[in-house]
Amino acid sequence: MQHFILDGYNLIHAIPALKKTLAHDVQSAREMLIHSVARLTHQRKFRCTIVFDGSPPPNVVRQPSNAPIHVVYSYPHNADTKIKQMIEQSKNRSQLVIVSSDREILNFAKVCSCQTHTSKHFANLLFQTNDLHTEKSDTPLSQSQVEEWLKIFGEK
Repeated sequence: MQHFILDGYNLIHAIPALKKTLAHDVQSAREMLIHSVARLTHQRKFRCTIVFDGSPPPNVVRQPSNAPIHVVYSYPHNADTKIKQMIEQSKNRSQLVIVSSDREILNFAKVCSCQTHTSKHFANLLFQTNDLHTEKSDTPLSQSQVEEWLKIFGEK
């Protein structure tokens, strides 16, 4: 099974709506990205690790080890260093798919026999799949879902 390793903030910056959210609410931008990626991993059946720079926020809930998506914070290193460490420690590098906007990381991954995608490419895949999923869904949002999205986008 393929294992995608995503540079979280690179991916957020590749998605205009999330980049805009990031400017005023970092946690919401991360949560929206995680939610979108989780949906894609469920649809496409792959494992995924999202690496964010820094320390985790104090209210982060630890994921079960068998979850298809994991969120990792890079402290005390930056995300690039953490991703390189993950590649180096992998026993099956040919199953890794590294997603970043950083050429150095992508080149390192290629040298290590990993597959690579740019953040922009993955963002397009993410929303192409989500758009297809949305078109097929006839289920309206619940009131609590509407309230959550309104809260995320700062609407009343």
